[in-house]
Amino acid sequence: MNPYDPFARYYDADFRDYHEDLPFLREMARRTGGPILELMCGTGRVLLPLAEEGYAITGVDSSPAMLAIARNAVAAAGLGDRVTLIEGDVRDVALSADRFALAVVAVNSFMHLEEVRDQLAALANVRRALTRRGLLILDLFNPDPLTIAREDNRLVLDREYVLDGARVQKFVAIDSDAAAQISRVTYLYDETDGDGRVTRRTMRFTMRWFYRYELEHLLARAGFALRSLYGSYDLETFDSGSPRMIAVAAPAR
Repeated sequence: MNPYDPFARYYDADFRDYHEDLPFLREMARRTGGPILELMCGTGRVLLPLAEEGYAITGVDSSPAMLAIARNAVAAAGLGDRVTLIEGDVRDVALSADRFALAVVAVNSFMHLEEVRDQLAALANVRRALTRRGLLILDLFNPDPLTIAREDNRLVLDREYVLDGARVQKFVAIDSDAAAQISRVTYLYDETDGDGRVTRRTMRFTMRWFYRYELEHLLARAGFALRSLYGSYDLETFDSGSPRMIAVAAPAR
């Protein structure tokens, strides 16, 4: 079983109402046209709104359960003729060459690739799939040393919501290693049913963060040229206080 499958329902509930990046992505889609490729598409939070705008979009994810939720949402919206969903690993999934005008890896998803060899493999795969004038968007968080230093695996309540009639409490603990540039993340989901019984599910994963010039060199090694680096979805100039690090890159000529 894919390690993310048991948490697909929670992931969808956690992020389905996150819309901050959508105006930016819609504008980039307008500038480039389609078709669009979204890697690590999860349950379809990004690809559905873009398909609703009329774009043909292909979503790739390694989790069958995530894709099942996305597939149901696509069918419910009547967008099956615009959306293609592929189960696969972004490092080696088979993609049509020279097909996509825009490729997107949304909020922090690229950080799930911990090793440089895996990052380069994924980027090389995307580069082959992009047209000569295509663009790649990597949306990452800007690592703040002060925040990272305070991440000591302390458990905090992140959010509460109702899911399928049950009350869910989500707790988060993060332990970061500045030398290795990784954060070890633990999610605890406590689900209370109508009879008061509590089921706890624990999800652990590691995120690798990037610094500006490290990212630029990584892209160059994979055959990309960095076109723009933004610090927010409003296209503000990237600086040390920026909340995001959004790279827009193109295949190098």
